[in-house]
Amino acid sequence: MLNSGYKKEVLDYIEGIGIKIEDLVDAGMELCVGVEKSEELYEKLHKQILKSLEDLNVVSFIIAGIRLEEDYAKHRVTGINVDDDPAYLYSDEVFGMSVANQIAGTKAIFNFKRYDEEKPGIIGKLGPVLDDIFAGLIAGCMSKIFEE
Repeated sequence: MLNSGYKKEVLDYIEGIGIKIEDLVDAGMELCVGVEKSEELYEKLHKQILKSLEDLNVVSFIIAGIRLEEDYAKHRVTGINVDDDPAYLYSDEVFGMSVANQIAGTKAIFNFKRYDEEKPGIIGKLGPVLDDIFAGLIAGCMSKIFEE
């Protein structure tokens, strides 16, 4: 059915690679410091993630990342092998910082660094492109809910 031209929501793409919104919220909460980890905070983050997934630019990075990750994983590009996430691959970092910045501006880029380095929860299980894109999504959303 999906190959027949039927449209998919961004959540369908995300779930199609094995990520649930709850996984992203859990990863976001894992590095939350200085405030009480409450059900209210969990719900705020959940809502902010869903709201951020309405942004065309955020969605574009996610879809591009999913496709790029798949091409890398299946070695579809001759001469390119990023199985070990080489240090010279930095476009993934740029994608992640761009997602964070799109959601909450410069402050989110600093938060991105924490999530990128620590790789909490589901982030640590993703490939070299998607770990940064979803770290950017979480960092941007965490930064956004704390600016309110």
